[in-house]
Amino acid sequence: MPATTSEQDAIDFMQAIGLLVRRTRNASYAGELSMTESVVIERLANDGPATTAALAREEGMKPQSMGATIAALEDRGIVKRTPHATDGRQMLIALTFKGVELRRKNREAKRMWLTKAIAALDAQERDTLFQAAAIIKRLAGQ
Repeated sequence: MPATTSEQDAIDFMQAIGLLVRRTRNASYAGELSMTESVVIERLANDGPATTAALAREEGMKPQSMGATIAALEDRGIVKRTPHATDGRQMLIALTFKGVELRRKNREAKRMWLTKAIAALDAQERDTLFQAAAIIKRLAGQ
């Protein structure tokens, strides 16, 4: 059964957003990171140190899968493990200076690419884009 017009519009919208996200991601240094690794770095930067189990729970992953992600980040010096202050059985995962700098460089590269891409639009397109951004925020519940 073919999709209705509104269903197809929703599909087209999701694909366009996904394409923009991928293009922005490709403009950063994040190509060396998996999507999960990037999400972990963002979580640690925003929320502070966390256990592997807590990170797995927040991302809806199995702890073993998150453990592999953490190990890969640790091998590259992006995160470090430190003992939990109150539970000696647990380790907290935190960003290293290298991880903080990688995140900063990634964010700056994305911002620069998007700023340049938006500047290439004409004034009416920019106005439309910024109006759409407000609507997208509402859709996302922010």
